[in-house]
Amino acid sequence: MPTILYAEDDHDCRELFAFALRERGHQVHEAVNGSQAVQLVREKKIDLVILDVRMPMISGYEAARIMAREAPSVPIAFLSAKGLRMEIVTAFECSPLVVDYIVKPVSPDNFVAWVEDMLQSCRVRGNQAVREINMARELIAE
Repeated sequence: MPTILYAEDDHDCRELFAFALRERGHQVHEAVNGSQAVQLVREKKIDLVILDVRMPMISGYEAARIMAREAPSVPIAFLSAKGLRMEIVTAFECSPLVVDYIVKPVSPDNFVAWVEDMLQSCRVRGNQAVREINMARELIAE
């Protein structure tokens, strides 16, 4: 099964979603801040990174920028309670690796389905195609 890095500073949210992914057989590395997420990308083979926008030490945006240099083929998706258009635009602009942005709240089952869809889509279509499809959905369709 794929290896997922989930960076979220909210303990309860991180534990819930990491548990749901593990229940479906995924290997999950958890990070409590952006700095730890960047370090894990450097040390582990990761198939998908999921970042919260607002985290201590390094924001999700800055972590994505660094990851673009450190691991230029690993897709990144944002999961955030912040769903303002400007925040979504900033997420896609911060790194060419950002393939999607989803707004909380989301159920654990829907979260796992979203993650599995991202993994499959990136594998079949490629990161750039998935990014373009999701950017159009998020930014053009209003």
